[in-house]
Amino acid sequence: MTKTFTGICVSITLCFSILVVLIVTCMVDNKSSATIQLNTNPIIKPRIKSKYEDKLFNLYNFNYSGECAVPFKYKPNNKRDLLIYGVYFSDKRKWNKQQQTTLQTLSLNQNGIPNATKILLLCGEPPEPNFSSLMNSKGVEVIPVKVDSLYNGAVLRYVIIQKYLEENKEKYDRVFIADLRDVVFFEDGFATFSDKQLYLSKECSRNDTGNISCASLALNFPKKWMRESVSEEVAELYAANKTKIINSGTIFGGIEQVLHFLQIFTSQFNYQRVNIWGYDQSLLNYMYYSGQFNSLNITIATCDQMFCFDLRNGCYYNKKEKSLTVRGTNCSPIIRHKIVLRNPSLCLF
Repeated sequence: MTKTFTGICVSITLCFSILVVLIVTCMVDNKSSATIQLNTNPIIKPRIKSKYEDKLFNLYNFNYSGECAVPFKYKPNNKRDLLIYGVYFSDKRKWNKQQQTTLQTLSLNQNGIPNATKILLLCGEPPEPNFSSLMNSKGVEVIPVKVDSLYNGAVLRYVIIQKYLEENKEKYDRVFIADLRDVVFFEDGFATFSDKQLYLSKECSRNDTGNISCASLALNFPKKWMRESVSEEVAELYAANKTKIINSGTIFGGIEQVLHFLQIFTSQFNYQRVNIWGYDQSLLNYMYYSGQFNSLNITIATCDQMFCFDLRNGCYYNKKEKSLTVRGTNCSPIIRHKIVLRNPSLCLF
């Protein structure tokens, strides 16, 4: 009798437990379904206003809220993100002319991507005795690099950056190779691309209606560089077709993708021509348009909120607020190239 009663109790308890589990499961499922239905549109978290201000910009007045926050889809900048420069100062007088602009750029970058690792690979002698201290004050670590020959610094940078990435690739997820003086992060540019992507860019601008125009290899200097660096035939072909210029000053994406790109690129260097100014850009364009990078799934940036080569004409500058908006939008730019030209009509102030 006792055994039978005990068995009945166990059965009742087991049935009750199963019933409770089923009820809880249904409640969770219903709650999940409701949550999915209520959140079909993503909620974009407002970005914290920057307090950075200098003689030209007040980032507090830049607009990255609402629809202007959409490009920030990926992880915020962190120590596994690398902004890297490769520099050789063949003429110390140039540094004197570029120092102020360079330091302003680095200050903006220090504010826009404060947690990213920033490294400058320095070939040859520094342009002034306190150069490393000056760079350190802007969050940039200077690493001296020994090289066998100091040829065109614009070409040399790819060789030394490739070597550094090969030796340190386990430290980083995303990499941005940039010109030292004129690539600016107004906001967190690393949050706009993933470690699975690879970007190159065209030299483009845009007007007030949002129409984009890009420079071509028919222009005098690019055509001359292409003729001297590759061949007369290629230069004439690209000029006749008005083939759009792929800029060599910005390369960014995942560490594996960037490194693979550099390995393909540098493998085609003709060391009899590396002293030619414009060689790096000419070779890059020839290799891109002849399909030698087809395996890399490259995205070409033109001119949108995330990235544009031309800051001056691609943006509207509000002198009173010291702010920028991308022409044809209400949003402020995130990453920009070529912040300054000497031509007064193109200056922002």
